[in-house]
Amino acid sequence: MRLSPSFRYLALLVCASFAEAATLHKVKETVLAPRGWVKLAPAPLNHEINLRIGLPQSNFPLLEQHLYEVSDPYHERYGEHLSKEEVEALVAPHEDSVNAIDAWLGEHGLAGTDVSRSPAGDWVTVKIPVRLAETMLNTPCTTDIPRLGTRREWL
Repeated sequence: MRLSPSFRYLALLVCASFAEAATLHKVKETVLAPRGWVKLAPAPLNHEINLRIGLPQSNFPLLEQHLYEVSDPYHERYGEHLSKEEVEALVAPHEDSVNAIDAWLGEHGLAGTDVSRSPAGDWVTVKIPVRLAETMLNTPCTTDIPRLGTRREWL
């Protein structure tokens, strides 16, 4: 049985839409290995890595404004520095971001003591095996090596 080109195109669109719906996260950027490094092998699946996840800082533009004001000798707020707590409040992520990351980590069995957070909560760190990182991020991890021979794992 031969399928018409229009039917094949429609089937492709349907499959693509299901694939897109199944992917809940998007890659923000792809970081290439430094020049001169080559892939040595797949990363050992039981090797543990510290996966750091940066959450959007909800009030960063306001923090930036404060920094300009207290740094400008001609501004009335010059020299009035923010406290650590004030900075942390400005860079704290929105509750929706925290809930989304917590739910995603929970889907992979990570919660409680598995997860550490920066004081402001804008960075989340989990120590996990490469096998789980590959599953969570839907990407392979490799061990790369520079021409000089020093080994380093790259995700």
